[in-house]
Amino acid sequence: MRRIDFIPKHQELKVIQDDDMFLINSDTMVLGEFIDIKHKDSVCDFGTNQGALLLYASLFKPKKMTGIDINKKALELAKENMELNNISNVELKEANIIDYKSDELYDVIICNPPYFKTKEDNMADNNYINLAKHEQSLTIDKLVKSISRNLRDSGTLYFLHISPRLDEVLEELKKNNLIPKKIQFVYDKNKENSNVFMVKCVKNANLGLNVIKPIILDRNN
Repeated sequence: MRRIDFIPKHQELKVIQDDDMFLINSDTMVLGEFIDIKHKDSVCDFGTNQGALLLYASLFKPKKMTGIDINKKALELAKENMELNNISNVELKEANIIDYKSDELYDVIICNPPYFKTKEDNMADNNYINLAKHEQSLTIDKLVKSISRNLRDSGTLYFLHISPRLDEVLEELKKNNLIPKKIQFVYDKNKENSNVFMVKCVKNANLGLNVIKPIILDRNN
């Protein structure tokens, strides 16, 4: 079933969602609020799904936006959402992130990747959901290599992943010259440990990391 929702905290932005596909959640919201983009920037959303993070990026009025996804149905929905919000400076590409190579390097890459390591027999029957949630062929090392390959020197990555894999993620980022500059953890009010974190990286930057105040979500509200 399809419906029209609003982007959290930005009711001026409408988004068409399809219950058969991955829906906007708190991860989308916190990453959308974490990003910071300049007018001159070219921006790419890796794994754009229905285009929600591109809608957040559009608030900064960047020079150009690109969304890539392997899911053709997701890209069709993203196209509808760009048109619904009168956003024209965007290109949507059907591509496999693993071997994706842009003709021009991006200033900013945003990525909310599939981050669960799940055995195949424990996955859902819905392949659209599996692509969005579960790390299958797109493993963290392959994803980060592609991000680095498509980001210019001094370009910025905004990335979200689950906190239990923090050490693994940071290792892969630094291995690919994506230097963490800012980290923010996200907590559920009713849980002791952080469930996800967001990191801002700059390609080939000097070392120096700021850990900023965490976000604490009350999912009952």
